[in-house]
Amino acid sequence: MPDTPDTELMKALARDESKAFEALYLRYGRRLLEFANHYMPSKDDAEEVVQTVFIKLWHRRRELKLNESVKGYIFTIAYNEIRKAFIRRKRENELMQSYVQENGLNAADENYEIDYTALARQVDTIVEQMPHKRKMVYLLCKKEGLTVSEVAAHLNISEKTVKNQLTAAYRHIREQMKGGLPVVLFLALFQ
Repeated sequence: MPDTPDTELMKALARDESKAFEALYLRYGRRLLEFANHYMPSKDDAEEVVQTVFIKLWHRRRELKLNESVKGYIFTIAYNEIRKAFIRRKRENELMQSYVQENGLNAADENYEIDYTALARQVDTIVEQMPHKRKMVYLLCKKEGLTVSEVAAHLNISEKTVKNQLTAAYRHIREQMKGGLPVVLFLALFQ
């Protein structure tokens, strides 16, 4: 499939042909990684952008417009993922500075670091104990990265129900953890 035009690969991708997906990855993966490397602080971050792009491409394969430029579509997703990463990093820095100031800590002091791994384990334990529907909504949105409308379609429930379940899940996690800013920071950035 190396010489196959993009439009044909898109049609094959819409038919769930994994060879078309592989061909698109081989055609654009390296260029996309080079693009992401220019903006991301580390190679791991750039690789994560590329992975996210191709995951989204696969998940949206049946929704793609066949006359749309694959290259343009892929690089638009990458641009948006890079932008989101910068926004998350900025928000994390602002919240961390606020946490340091609120608690009278010295920014150079490394003793104030938050143990995100421990927080993740706590959140996972709390999520496991949630009612089934709330747990499914939370996991699909926050762990699988699906949108509210995608979760609603997947679970055959309304978007309003998805939003209500997410709100309830966040409230429950915050109440159970009673951790203040570190918990809010963790939920905002990593969940």
